[in-house]
Amino acid sequence: MDALNFISSWPALWLWMQHLDSHIAGTRVTQAYTFRKGRLDIHLVKGNQTLRLSWEKKGNQAWLTLAPEPSLPKKRVQVLRNIPEEISVTCVRVLRNDRLLRVDFESEYSIVFGFFPESLNVYLFKAGIPIESFLKQEQSLGIGGDWLDAEDSIPESIPGRNVSKAELLAANQGLSLSEAGAELQFGRIEGRIEGRIEGRIEGRIEGRSSLNISELTIALLKQRQKPKLATSVSLEKIGKTVLKRWKKKLSKVEQELAEANQWPDLKVILEGYQIAQAMRLPTLSNEIILPLELSPTGEPMALKLESGNNLIQSIEATAKKIRKFRGKLELLQEFLLQIRADINSLETALHEADLSVLQVFLQSHGEALDSKGQHQSERRPYKKYLSPSGYDILVGRSSSDNDTLTFKIANKNDWWFHARQVRGTHVVLRTGSQTPQRIDIIAAAEYAARNSKAKHSGIVVVQYCQRKHLSKPKGSHPGAVLVHNEQSITISLD
Repeated sequence: MDALNFISSWPALWLWMQHLDSHIAGTRVTQAYTFRKGRLDIHLVKGNQTLRLSWEKKGNQAWLTLAPEPSLPKKRVQVLRNIPEEISVTCVRVLRNDRLLRVDFESEYSIVFGFFPESLNVYLFKAGIPIESFLKQEQSLGIGGDWLDAEDSIPESIPGRNVSKAELLAANQGLSLSEAGAELQFGRIEGRIEGRIEGRIEGRIEGRSSLNISELTIALLKQRQKPKLATSVSLEKIGKTVLKRWKKKLSKVEQELAEANQWPDLKVILEGYQIAQAMRLPTLSNEIILPLELSPTGEPMALKLESGNNLIQSIEATAKKIRKFRGKLELLQEFLLQIRADINSLETALHEADLSVLQVFLQSHGEALDSKGQHQSERRPYKKYLSPSGYDILVGRSSSDNDTLTFKIANKNDWWFHARQVRGTHVVLRTGSQTPQRIDIIAAAEYAARNSKAKHSGIVVVQYCQRKHLSKPKGSHPGAVLVHNEQSITISLD
């Protein structure tokens, strides 16, 4: 039988009733909350043990899971507030003819979990009257009808999937998945059905572990989250697109490196400008002529000034270019070697017969691929790097992304960095409650300096503080903040 079809059927809900009755009867409710769209979590405590019963809507069906949960997520919203505190579970029931599961509590309270399209919700009842629902929907749900508990016998005619009474009894003894994870078999079967004894199927599946309904549900959820290889056509197409992009990047880096290697020539021009300034040589038609005896090259030089610049401005602009080129020369050389090696590795992976080699290579080089090997459409508002101590450094992508990063993603104790008095990106050093070391602060400050308008000035002053010392002025433009407890650090980019 197909496992995914079975898990959404009435027989699966009957197994859940049996399983829950044996695990949560007598437990006390301590929390009912949500932290993800369409998901309800209920924490149940018995002695020192805490269980989390989760109901989650997925499309036109819902999934139920039960797992140990010693801690709570940080961000959560309390729901079903009308459940009395510390109320205990008395029993679990399933509706005879429909996919509704009911958990009964003391004082005539009950929670009904719906699993078919018209009832994809969780309802709280008091004495049979609905008083609250998890998802805010207008339709109400009645709980009249014949409810079965763990002591009742299975109906002769089982609703839903074509499952016999004997198979359902066997499923209560254990379930197992095929190696591919798609086919489901009932009972502890050893290769085949050995025989039926008093309505039960004896045996087990050789080499496979037996699962209860909760373990089966979790296994299927994990299976759906496993990455699957894309078809050869789609993966090869992505690989060739990435290769084309990397070759364009290689061409750009080679061009930048050629420009950066011109810094010695610019230095000669700068010396000529400085000599012309010292000797107060005249400028004619935006050009200065250095005679033989003054030229740093030993030959006459004609120094052209940039349009609209005077001699002093040309000296400053040329000195700035020299600092820029010298500063990036070593980085460009290293990057050039790396991107050439990556291109060679990608070309090799494209010729591999095993598609997983190509997919793993692309993912390890920053290509965000979904489970089918396709590019993910989700865009993060930041780029992520690691500090020397292993903390995350998040660098905003744009002005609006800066606001999102600083005020929605960063925690109050994370550290915030920005180049002082110039436009630039926000940088967040995620340390939680830890105190960052000096090397981590320098690393984050360098990202803030290199992603600012002052990145070519050689020396950049970066302000930083904890996120809790920032505020957003009302009506201010994207990226603007007020810093209330500032520290600063000077970063040299040469």
